[in-house]
Amino acid sequence: MDLIDSPRGARRLRVGRAIVIHADAGWLERIAEGHLDLFRKLEAKAAREGWPMLLVAHGSREAAELDRRPEDIRLICADAPGYAPRTLHVQPSYIWGFWHLDELGLRAHSSLRFGGFCADRVDPGKARYFFDGVSGYMLRENISGRPQEVRVHAPLQGARATVFCQEIEDRPGERLHHLTTEEMIRTCAEHDREALIYVKLHPATSKPARRTIMDITRDYPNVKLSEASVHDLIEASDLVVTQTSAVGFEALMQRCAVVTCGKVDYWQATLTARRVSDLREALSFGPEAMAEFPFARFFYWYLGQRCLEPAKEGVETRAWARIREKALL
Repeated sequence: MDLIDSPRGARRLRVGRAIVIHADAGWLERIAEGHLDLFRKLEAKAAREGWPMLLVAHGSREAAELDRRPEDIRLICADAPGYAPRTLHVQPSYIWGFWHLDELGLRAHSSLRFGGFCADRVDPGKARYFFDGVSGYMLRENISGRPQEVRVHAPLQGARATVFCQEIEDRPGERLHHLTTEEMIRTCAEHDREALIYVKLHPATSKPARRTIMDITRDYPNVKLSEASVHDLIEASDLVVTQTSAVGFEALMQRCAVVTCGKVDYWQATLTARRVSDLREALSFGPEAMAEFPFARFFYWYLGQRCLEPAKEGVETRAWARIREKALL
């Protein structure tokens, strides 16, 4: 795969139509060095179809030069949602080993946010096999999107809920949250002052945000900050409460009721709290309301049928079919 690393090189490019990957700094080197199966397989498939694959830093002057080539197909490997002709967005989903290839964006911006989940249209046998395989491996090996604490031998004390915190409220651009972190913690803590509430900070939480959250938790004897594995916290909790975190999706692997207090593309499997009153209601009735939800079928519908799994044979054929459809090849 050719890396275009200068505007002059982009201007002097003498290839016909091409697939151009726009990758941010977190992915550029890994793609260039061939560490990712999806891109290696897709590059081989594109070459067989007569399309060379190029790599460029997202947002660079080189990328701007290549954008002048209307015949190319762009694959955006960056957090840059937006619909455009001949453009798809590619990045990992909530579970490592599965990737989005989407017209609109990733995660909260993906087109799956507008998808209609119908459990009756999902094969129950295939769904159960898929769900058991993926969730069994993730839980057994204590795998999450980020490294986790070693799993405890003795179970954690049971809790009404775990609030998984993020730091998205001051991000520029689109507002993704309905409730603030403070609203989530205080509402959970005050709903039943005898019920234990765990709070888990995101590893990337800044020091000011960390101090603010710690100040809030000091107001409530029933709230406990925890650094335990996310899987242990989910297992110990009746409910998971989050804004848009991947942990909410991971909680589905334990068939746990999830309350999402922000925009997510897996809302079909959660209770959405747009107001504090919604969260209070979910704390009262959430586990019962979600007790019969077909978690395995949703998991398969989302990951198995709508995401790409690079480890699977034929993933490049599925990916190319989406590219062909988008570009009307």
